[in-house]
Amino acid sequence: MNRKPPLPTLPFAGEEEKKSMQGYTLTLKGTREVADGTRLFIFDKPEGYIFQAGQYVALTLPKLVAPDPKGPVRSFSIASSPFESEMHFAMRRGMSGFKQTFWQMQPGDTITITKAVGFFTVPKGDLRPVVFLVGGIGITPVRSILKQAAHEGSTRDFTLLYSNRFLKDAAFCEEIKPLPLPHFRCITVLSQSDEVCQPINDERGYICVPMITKYIDDIPGKLYYLVGSLPFVEAMEKMLIDLGVPKEQRYKDPFTGLRGVDQK
Repeated sequence: MNRKPPLPTLPFAGEEEKKSMQGYTLTLKGTREVADGTRLFIFDKPEGYIFQAGQYVALTLPKLVAPDPKGPVRSFSIASSPFESEMHFAMRRGMSGFKQTFWQMQPGDTITITKAVGFFTVPKGDLRPVVFLVGGIGITPVRSILKQAAHEGSTRDFTLLYSNRFLKDAAFCEEIKPLPLPHFRCITVLSQSDEVCQPINDERGYICVPMITKYIDDIPGKLYYLVGSLPFVEAMEKMLIDLGVPKEQRYKDPFTGLRGVDQK
């Protein structure tokens, strides 16, 4: 998933820091479609590579198949979890030179990534319930967090409100729902679907105050993770502020590279 601006080079970094910023080479093992126009790219994992669930990297392509004014570098969430033996990145199809290059990649092709950074992570010592408010391909860091939590046998309370236009756009939805987490609920929120709602955990329209109050009790007492396009995150944050959720309990991750359906 397209992220923040690429990570800067550290001019006075130590040797180990310079090495990690220069990059790790990853080899593509394969791909699979995870939603309409959305593909998962599966890479080998460099030996000794360490990251936390929810973090992101700066990703560099060695050569572009078409011109791109932004160049060959983008920042992407890691969609896989630390315990997994592979590294996953997911993105929606687009017309930029960067996207076209990714879509033409074949097993054996390589990319370069930096060390993982970012604070969109769940604190270990704070066991308050977590609520994810997610738009579209913003699900990638949440997938990483939830899969890692299931692997660790977490008993934390997790609620995911996952907003998309149609169910076919909801990447990883069927993979996430059955995760073996004892206190986990996934609510699909479809803004343009005319299909009849399922009896439970299925909504139409947009994430809003009535929807939050329907599924969340003790609203100010939970940790909230907001991820998606910048307008989506801004709308979710305003809603939480109006509901009295303190700033220190709001973790936001706006994906400034998102432009509608197409990630440029």
